[in-house]
Amino acid sequence: MRRSTELRLPRTLDAARRARRFTTEVCAKWRVPALAPDAVVIATELVENTLRHTHATPRLGLELHRDQLTVKVTDDDPREAVIRESGYPPGLGLLLVAQTSEQWGCDREPAGGKTVWATVR
Repeated sequence: MRRSTELRLPRTLDAARRARRFTTEVCAKWRVPALAPDAVVIATELVENTLRHTHATPRLGLELHRDQLTVKVTDDDPREAVIRESGYPPGLGLLLVAQTSEQWGCDREPAGGKTVWATVR
């Protein structure tokens, strides 16, 4: 069975907090609370990256298929998400997403923009 849900987040200072709460609640509802800690880290970083590097409104999506949870954030900015190794303290942004997830990527949306996603098991 495949489950999915999405939350449009405001461009406000509490967007990351809302993303954490939503992710935690969905993991509990879907009975995969063990996935919540890593999923929360990923959701937080992806939402904060959207707010920091674009003028877009982030849409946080969660999808569960078997034992794999995909966390994704979609925005209207066409620029690809890449890990920046210089200029950021270690352990922040996409570097943290890459370290926390099983895999991650960035896909262009047909209507414009992109979706950055990461999976955890």
